[in-house]
Amino acid sequence: MVRANANGSIIRLKDVARVSLEASSYNTESGINGENAAVLGIYMLPGANAIEVADNVKQAMEEISKNFPEGLSYEIPFDMTTYISESIHEVYKTLFEALVLVVLVVFLSLQSWRATLIPIVAVPISLIGTFGFMLIFGFSLNILTLLGLILAIGIVVDDAIVVVESVEHIMETEKLSAYEATKKAMEGLTSALIATSLVLCAVFVPVSFLSGITGQLYRQFTITIAVSVLISTVVALTLSPVMCSLILKPDNGKKKNIVFRKINEWLNIGNNKYVAVITRVIKHPRRVLSAFGMVLIAILLLHRIIPTSFLPVEDQGYFKIELELPEGSTLERTRKVTERAISFLDKNPYIAYVQNVTGSSPRVGSNQARSELTVILKPWEERKETTINKIMAEVQEHLKEYPESKVYLSTPPVIPGLGSSGGFEMQLEARGEATFDNLVQAADTLMYYASKSKELAGLSSSLQSEIPQLYFDVDRDKVKMLGVPLADVFSTMKAYTGSVYVNDFNMFNRIYKVYIQAEAPYREHKDNINLFFVKASNGAMVPLTSLGNASYTTGPGSIKRFNMFTTAVIRGEAAQGYSSGQAMEIMEQIARDHLPDNIGLEWSGLSYQEKKAGGQTGLVMALVFLFVFLFLAAQYESWTLPVAVLLSLPIAALGAYLGVWICGLENDVYFQIGLVMLVGLAAKNAILIVEFAKVQVDDGEDIVTAAINAARLRFRPILMTSLAFVLGMLPMVLASGPGSASRQAIGTGVFFGMIFAIVLGIILVPFFFVMVYKLVVRSK
Repeated sequence: MVRANANGSIIRLKDVARVSLEASSYNTESGINGENAAVLGIYMLPGANAIEVADNVKQAMEEISKNFPEGLSYEIPFDMTTYISESIHEVYKTLFEALVLVVLVVFLSLQSWRATLIPIVAVPISLIGTFGFMLIFGFSLNILTLLGLILAIGIVVDDAIVVVESVEHIMETEKLSAYEATKKAMEGLTSALIATSLVLCAVFVPVSFLSGITGQLYRQFTITIAVSVLISTVVALTLSPVMCSLILKPDNGKKKNIVFRKINEWLNIGNNKYVAVITRVIKHPRRVLSAFGMVLIAILLLHRIIPTSFLPVEDQGYFKIELELPEGSTLERTRKVTERAISFLDKNPYIAYVQNVTGSSPRVGSNQARSELTVILKPWEERKETTINKIMAEVQEHLKEYPESKVYLSTPPVIPGLGSSGGFEMQLEARGEATFDNLVQAADTLMYYASKSKELAGLSSSLQSEIPQLYFDVDRDKVKMLGVPLADVFSTMKAYTGSVYVNDFNMFNRIYKVYIQAEAPYREHKDNINLFFVKASNGAMVPLTSLGNASYTTGPGSIKRFNMFTTAVIRGEAAQGYSSGQAMEIMEQIARDHLPDNIGLEWSGLSYQEKKAGGQTGLVMALVFLFVFLFLAAQYESWTLPVAVLLSLPIAALGAYLGVWICGLENDVYFQIGLVMLVGLAAKNAILIVEFAKVQVDDGEDIVTAAINAARLRFRPILMTSLAFVLGMLPMVLASGPGSASRQAIGTGVFFGMIFAIVLGIILVPFFFVMVYKLVVRSK
């Protein structure tokens, strides 16, 4: 009831208004595959397990759906944990393949199942022990830790292989029993095994203390490997010698089969040629140093040539489309374009679902001229003959022909939560005396020149500077003269042209909000303001049109700020064949060349992390080399001898850079992690030679002879352990399916780097040992 008159009549609300139960907002619509649907997003709390949350949600929905009314159903078209589960499954598969290859290499190298059993036992012990430490450190069993375990498989057998090979060599050459041979072998190996393992830890542990997301990526990866290496070293120093003394038996001249004879023949030929090459290399120091200088130059050139990025872009099973209609477009117009796009996407055999939210977009928020489509692809095994990039290119080619709208396609961010999409995210800031109009002009200039660059694609700006608006210029003097409260002018306009929340009411044990607004026909034109009145202090009703002038104009729908500055968010992606690092450099160059000084530039989201990670590469490698040098200096009680080990490391780095460049990959965080690991592995091989050579020199042997003898003796164990690791990397290099880009990014650099370390690195280690030792002798 609105009021009761003196004559007894009653005016009810229904007499002056239409009262109905409606939706709280009609600014957006949502659906799946063209059918209306309420889209409900489920987000994890910090520390929750994604797969466990997804399973609980599915179970809960099964129970809730039992009470749904007839005709109502639910579907889960979009589940991020599907990608996570598939990726982890692929990593497990790679883990198994790596283990099989490592076992095969160890067997072919040791040529006995008895001998093979000893290093293979180190694998489960090291992995199980690592799981225990992961629990202590609070790590989850995720893709990063599993990738670390894959790399560790090729490492944890190394020390045990060296022990077995040394024991068998002594048993064969000195005709000692297994117990005596083991005892003698461990006397010469214990120091070297401890040194090599601690060097690996010296490589991994420091970089795990880096800050930010990069540090978190390093931390889980490196600590996993470091722990597994330490456990494998303990196994090699304790369990492996015991097993050697118990299960190894003398050969007694027993003839080996033809396969093993051929392998031994090739190894002997290789060892002889290796020694011959070393002898020649040591005699030509100037040529070697010149070639080494060229290696360093090549590394610097490749470092500049190889494109950079933060993390590799993965096929996560979906991508997003944003349709942008002219500002001021109605929801109905946007809906029609969206329906046409969905109709086209439904015909694609590789697309399972299309989820739409019409009237909104992640870039600008609520806006009736925008529509966001999430395209969920069919499972990876059902689209092996194509790629997500090809599907997106086909969709882009079709949708760009729509005259009513602009279209933006984007992949999801590689780390969920960092940005709304993949690609780069730039914040263009109005600093100093710059106005919003200056920012609009700068954004338009940047977009104009960026659109001409072949390295950039999918460019978009968050600025909405041309939204049609109705501007009411209030005559404040007249308002004051007539005694009309200014607040009543604004509240009246808001109530009629928009809506105003009044209160709540209870019906059927549910709370409903009450809003008032004018009916649609009475708020469609600016002339409708003639119908709105406000009460003056004397009780007279004053028309709003007498209190100001109404006119149509354009202006921003919202103004964003970043670090206190008015900002425009510029998003885009690298064009096909280019990296995000190259795209970011192009954007920075355009900004420097064409934007005024009062317009600033900052990166946000993944782009900020990529920029930060790129700046840390030098710090990471400096820390690695510093810790290795300091540890070796303490080990050898010399400031110069560790240089012989460090000088051999650039060869492995050259192989890593060449491999990544040839395969068309990028210099990202995963490659940097692999590079750190490569330094440790190459140093480990070098230490095995330098350690033995130093012992012989200390015993009075000639420097050159000691270096050659050490190289000859360590050739076979180094080759065996390195080949085991290299073949363990092969499944990562050839990886396919969900998460394959990450496995390839880590595996490729390490794979090629270790090949260079085997072929060239172990040739230069004796040379640098001789060169450095002679310099030490001369200085004394």
